[in-house]
Amino acid sequence: MSEKVVLGSNGIKRVLKGFSPVESVAEYIWNGYDANATEVKIWAESNAMGGIHKVTVMDNGCGIDYKTLDKKFKPFYESNKMIYKNENNNSSLLHGKNGIGRLTFFTFAHAAKWTTVYRDGDRTFKYTIVITEKALNDYTTSIPVEIEDGTTGTVVEFDGIKEEILLSSILEFIKIDFAWFIELNAKRNINLVFNGEQLDYSKILKEREQKKYKYNEYEFDVVFCRWEKKLHQEYSKYYYLNHDGKEVYKENTTLNNKGDDFYHSVYVCSSLFSDFSFSKTNGQLRLEAAGKNREDEAFKYIKREIDKYIREKRDPFIRKSTKKFLNKLEDKEAYPEYNLNNPVDKYKKECLDELLATVFYIEPRLLGGLDIRQLKVVVRMFGILMETGEVDSFVEIMENVIDMTTEERNELVDTLKYTSLAKINKTIRLLKDRAKSVANLKNLVYNEDLKAGEINAIQPFMENNYWLLGEKYHLVSAEEPSFEEALRRFTYILTGEKKKRREVKIDSEHAKKQMDIFAVRQMPDGEIKRCIVVELKHPKVILSMKELDQVKTYMGTIVEEPNFKAGNIEWEFYLIGNKYNDYIKREIANGRSHGEKSLVYYVDNCKIYVKTWREIFTEFEINYDFLYSRLQLQQEQIIAGAGKTRKEILRQEQLSSAKMPDEFVLD
Repeated sequence: MSEKVVLGSNGIKRVLKGFSPVESVAEYIWNGYDANATEVKIWAESNAMGGIHKVTVMDNGCGIDYKTLDKKFKPFYESNKMIYKNENNNSSLLHGKNGIGRLTFFTFAHAAKWTTVYRDGDRTFKYTIVITEKALNDYTTSIPVEIEDGTTGTVVEFDGIKEEILLSSILEFIKIDFAWFIELNAKRNINLVFNGEQLDYSKILKEREQKKYKYNEYEFDVVFCRWEKKLHQEYSKYYYLNHDGKEVYKENTTLNNKGDDFYHSVYVCSSLFSDFSFSKTNGQLRLEAAGKNREDEAFKYIKREIDKYIREKRDPFIRKSTKKFLNKLEDKEAYPEYNLNNPVDKYKKECLDELLATVFYIEPRLLGGLDIRQLKVVVRMFGILMETGEVDSFVEIMENVIDMTTEERNELVDTLKYTSLAKINKTIRLLKDRAKSVANLKNLVYNEDLKAGEINAIQPFMENNYWLLGEKYHLVSAEEPSFEEALRRFTYILTGEKKKRREVKIDSEHAKKQMDIFAVRQMPDGEIKRCIVVELKHPKVILSMKELDQVKTYMGTIVEEPNFKAGNIEWEFYLIGNKYNDYIKREIANGRSHGEKSLVYYVDNCKIYVKTWREIFTEFEINYDFLYSRLQLQQEQIIAGAGKTRKEILRQEQLSSAKMPDEFVLD
């Protein structure tokens, strides 16, 4: 008998023209699995040139019921919409194109013949179907004949194989098309045999790992597969299987389609999914349904764990891909012009690399697929971003372009925070200004022509640059304020209590004496850990017992005042001048037993140091020499820009980025 399909032969070819020969062969394999086959065998005989001259596909499925021919071979669409993708389906149980794939043989053969065995009740029947390339809208069948053998299945033979199809091409395509499906059905013993051998897809399976999880009474067997290549019609997905290993649902993974070549499949098998509803609420109230659902704590647990797991799997992979991407930028000369012999430029490039790597890690699609001109624009744009430090604006743009998780957003923000060249440039400027400040101080101390005295030069200079005695200090008082005023300010910083001047009295004959510098060092939590008191002397003064006793007087005044005592605060007193006499030398020698240079007195929580300006300059040069050499900051040029007169020096210090905050003043 003969039947007509809806479309004409040319119309069918037009609709199915998107199929390649290898895709067409795969369709016949899918048809077998759609017919509940547990095994599909492909025989492909090749000639001396590797071309195919005969192809046969056999399955042990349910066969083609004669009464369903109209549905199987007659398209129920009349336009190109008859072919649809399976991308959004939530199950892999039906993969073929509603049977229409059976007409795609014309892409590689002149004719196809189906020999099928099906069961109708308790009886088994066998018949054949034939379609030719020239008449795709006709199919010819034999009359079904009852047979005794009860084994069902279908054998499809293709005649007149065209030269366009190669054996190696078929095998490679089938591996990529079916590897994930074979893994999905591992517990159900689904087999795919090619020329008598089980399909070996080990070369495209780059990694396979099994893990076990447990939440209360539910156990989860998880299999992770990473593929070398993109799967043809299957995104990276989670597959949920019941206790029998049968798929009940699938959905895209959280890292699906990131554009980073991290192709993967995750199979999660558990009795939890034997009676489970995967429907989503879309934010609306849902009545309690029978069985378990996405709100179940066990499901939330395994979802969190496998999400975390695949991210850990992706991390070394994407970092390797990121390195390749950065090498590509080098090869394409996409970077701004950096002089890598200059450590500053080299550091800038390293920061830009880190930023680009983070963006590529979070969303490779944002940077992948760009041509060289686009890459140059984007890379330079990121360079400008680091120069300006517009972190918030950039993150907002990124969030509008791509869908970032909270973790990805935080990682991007942290990277931007630490790679902003606005901060780097600010740091470089600070280093330059500090070097200039030291040059200015040397000029004040050693150049007698400047007539720099303690009050008119050294004191105001150190008020601006007490960082020379340590970082993180806050200036409490300088020059004029007395011990009583210093205590009032100290009390406020320590306790927050704001006392009036008349309320703060020190019972000491030295209460009205003035310290040159009194500073405190506060920790991030506000706790005061250390206080320093500095006495500065004119460069011409040779430090002696007189000056040291003055500092000891300051120490005694503070130690004897109960309000200066708080917690475990350390007190350090400094006497600084240009030179000292033999008495001070002996005191320093006597203090060496404590293992600290320049220490002359140490009792309880108090220390007194005597330092020369030369020692302070040497300590600065030792501490900063590495940074200056790495950044190639020419100290000769910096020194050349230092002030030439006392007034010019003090004016420079007022405008310098090295200038410390002014002293703390209470009303």
